[in-house]
Amino acid sequence: MEVCRIVSARKLVLILACIVLAAVTVWVHYEVKVNLQRPTELASGGSVEQSGNLQVGEEIPDFSGVDLDGADITLSEFRNREVVVLDFWASWCQPCIRSMPSLEALNEAFEHRDVEFLAVNVGEGPELVREFVEDTEFTVRVVMDEGEDISGAYGVRGIPQLVVVGRDGKVAHIELGYPPLTRLSEMREDRLWDLLEELTGRDGV
Repeated sequence: MEVCRIVSARKLVLILACIVLAAVTVWVHYEVKVNLQRPTELASGGSVEQSGNLQVGEEIPDFSGVDLDGADITLSEFRNREVVVLDFWASWCQPCIRSMPSLEALNEAFEHRDVEFLAVNVGEGPELVREFVEDTEFTVRVVMDEGEDISGAYGVRGIPQLVVVGRDGKVAHIELGYPPLTRLSEMREDRLWDLLEELTGRDGV
């Protein structure tokens, strides 16, 4: 009888170990899947010709969605009328947060220059985003991408990612990340400023 009790105890330990192992396996699989789907936080990167499914000089696919106020929005509604600056971001992304004053400054400077700034929030719900916007007094129009349909279609793998779209609907510029050094961040802002000046000029596209 004593032997039976020992065998049963061993079986119980084995069963418990299997349960724990299965639980850990499921958790690791979930975490890996989430992390693979979640855009990477980019501290630097700079100007690039191609990122994901977007290529400078190529037409950008249209998207439809809603802004933080629930209003419908499409990218194509701005075609032939305004230059569009898409800034992909999330509230957990520190480089995104550091880049916001620069985006705000450009938004204010080009407010009456036929440039539409759209801050596309990736993967977060409206309540969280609204609280963040109110706390930071962020004034750029926010487009919701909670299901990551927009960022997924464009192949966005890292944020912040800024995409400038000309009036002709073609990608004019792609900027990845936000540099931690002041000198480099100022160079980034100068690049964007000069580009927007060019695109909003009389001969801009």
